[in-house]
Amino acid sequence: MINLTDFDDMSCSVAMTHALDAQLRKHFHKGTEQEDLTFALWRPSRGHKRYTVILERLVLPLDGERQLHGNVSFSPDYVQRVLKEAGNEYGIALLHSHLGPGWQGMSEDDIVAERDRLAAAVSGRTGHPLVGLTWGTDGAWSARAWLRHSKLDYRIRWANTVRVVGKELRITYHPDLTAIASTASQVATVSCWGEENQSKLANVHVGIIGLGSVGSVVAETLSRMGISRVTLIDHDRIEERNLDRTLGAVFQDAVEGTAKVDLSKRLIESTHTALTLTVTAVTAKVTSDEGLRAALDCDVLFSCVDRSYPRHILNALAYGHLIPVVDGGIFAKVAGGKLVHADWRIHIVGPEHACMMCLGAITREGVALDREGKLDDPTYIEGLGSEFSPLLARQNVFPFSVSVAAHEVIQFVGLVTGVRRLGGMHPQFYHCYPGEMESMEKDACIPGCEYHTLTSTVCSLLE
Repeated sequence: MINLTDFDDMSCSVAMTHALDAQLRKHFHKGTEQEDLTFALWRPSRGHKRYTVILERLVLPLDGERQLHGNVSFSPDYVQRVLKEAGNEYGIALLHSHLGPGWQGMSEDDIVAERDRLAAAVSGRTGHPLVGLTWGTDGAWSARAWLRHSKLDYRIRWANTVRVVGKELRITYHPDLTAIASTASQVATVSCWGEENQSKLANVHVGIIGLGSVGSVVAETLSRMGISRVTLIDHDRIEERNLDRTLGAVFQDAVEGTAKVDLSKRLIESTHTALTLTVTAVTAKVTSDEGLRAALDCDVLFSCVDRSYPRHILNALAYGHLIPVVDGGIFAKVAGGKLVHADWRIHIVGPEHACMMCLGAITREGVALDREGKLDDPTYIEGLGSEFSPLLARQNVFPFSVSVAAHEVIQFVGLVTGVRRLGGMHPQFYHCYPGEMESMEKDACIPGCEYHTLTSTVCSLLE
């Protein structure tokens, strides 16, 4: 059972898919004088500093299970049915509508229903706190959890954010989280997409996985745009061979073996344009518990890694934990010391987007080989056939990295602001020769895709 003290150092967030949000909008649409309610089942996703409630599915009321009288109330039979469906597998959330816009507070009737009628029963039966959500007429959500202080004493903990994840990422913030204003050093940036969109971008907690040739440029770009919260995740350190491809790296970093996350942190703390910047540097792999939990604290992730196994982890995380991932990859073919061709792809993965596997950005064979450590074995590599050559292509140079990083950030801007004329309509594939950007009209996974079926399940990512 989760108690109030378990959240001493944790923020709280709620996440749902756009499809579930649309289902709720339809259910709550009763005109301007009638509220409504429903229960939902959820699973917990826990990072280092954020506890996220992932709504998986609704348990809509049957006839007679709630009373509509301007306000709305639920019957004991409805509660018992939901408790039975939740069992020991799910937490329970009560969602109801209010007749005003924006983040909603609670009436006395709301408090009595959640704290006094439901909190103890739900926590005692499921081991999870009761979660309450309120829907405003403009589509904004508010959310809270009722945490056990002592026997029969449950106290409210308001969520910081409620996130709706789909083609766009829509976030409602608690009113105590002040909107981040633009600064004089962002005039040109704001003139492009406006104050409202700049505030959306500045507030998002961004994670960058891999701070090498692409990730270091992404970090610097976001810093100059005014992003205020960044988590950097990479286990690697600077070597001399990295100096021609890593933004901000100098020879002394190679001598000292500076951690790539510390190098990037040093750079963006000196170049950022936001009034305040919070940078968390994690020297770990995303395939480790430490790195993965840091990623689960973020609203959006940039995949700037070139190995199949960590990309597989991020691919599964995007669906199972509802954190969109902006991914890009470079393939350059060199033969006889000459460049044959170079291509790179940029796309977003997560709900309402095709996954990396369905887009051909990773393969089952590549993930398996990388997971088993075979791609670090020179003897094994020599025996690989040409079909696996994309796994071994590391001929990356700084101009390629800059281009990929720029397009990843542009896709991120489109995701957060909803401005499709920035992010584009589809995944993108650039061919250096003849110099064409292909827009891949593939917005959904193939039927039966194993990653798509993970949506909202909070799947276990590490064994």
